[in-house]
Amino acid sequence: GKNLRMLNPVRWFTFLVYLFPLFFAMAKANVDVAYRVITGRINPAIVKINPNLKNDLSLTILANSITLTPGTLSVDVDEKTNELYVHWINIDPEVLKHMPRDYHPICDSFPDWARRIAE
Repeated sequence: GKNLRMLNPVRWFTFLVYLFPLFFAMAKANVDVAYRVITGRINPAIVKINPNLKNDLSLTILANSITLTPGTLSVDVDEKTNELYVHWINIDPEVLKHMPRDYHPICDSFPDWARRIAE
């Protein structure tokens, strides 16, 4: 049943496909962080995002994906609501107004991929 769902080869294939957008996001974030280091233009903050993920595995995939992406770090998770607290190197004040509903500026489509892989 539920414990065996990760043995499904379709989920493993989906995970392998997910590596491409993850690596692309990592490369893009590397360039952004390098720019911020050179110019000194940062506006760090810890933000709460609500990715609406239902299980621990999908939340773990998301948290690790965020942490692997330069400029972001998963700091904590609210186990009751499954909301993530993320340190972000450069937060736009306009984006901050829409948190935690709009998580795309921080983690792009990572929650959608985590949902496809683990839920």
